[in-house]
Amino acid sequence: MEEKTITYQEFVEGYRTEKFIVLIDKNRAGDFVLSDFADKHSKPAHLFWSWCGIILAIPLPIIFIFINWRYSIISFIAGIIIVEGSRKSATDFVLRNMLENESFWEYILLHKGAMIRDREGNEITSDFLSEMSKKFG
Repeated sequence: MEEKTITYQEFVEGYRTEKFIVLIDKNRAGDFVLSDFADKHSKPAHLFWSWCGIILAIPLPIIFIFINWRYSIISFIAGIIIVEGSRKSATDFVLRNMLENESFWEYILLHKGAMIRDREGNEITSDFLSEMSKKFG
């Protein structure tokens, strides 16, 4: 498969016209939400829901075992659901912010947090990354 380079404007236009598919690393999306390049408005919600899910999934079930094992199972399941929802929300945020902010788009691509492909499956990278690799090898 060949690799193409595009500008930020080509990326936005191509995504909106469904020429490109963006695959975001869901395991790292939360880190990108908390980065300095990200929109500051989503950080508090991401932190809140991530920690709620972690607390419900790990320490509370251990405590609830001594009270009622059913509460322990309910807490664990609720925690897992919230953590997965938080990951999904983070990936949605990363994509939305990539479409709204060129610096964030470059940051995500530089740190390999997303992969862009066209409908034929060809990998696409930014002109910025292509120039950086030429300069710094």
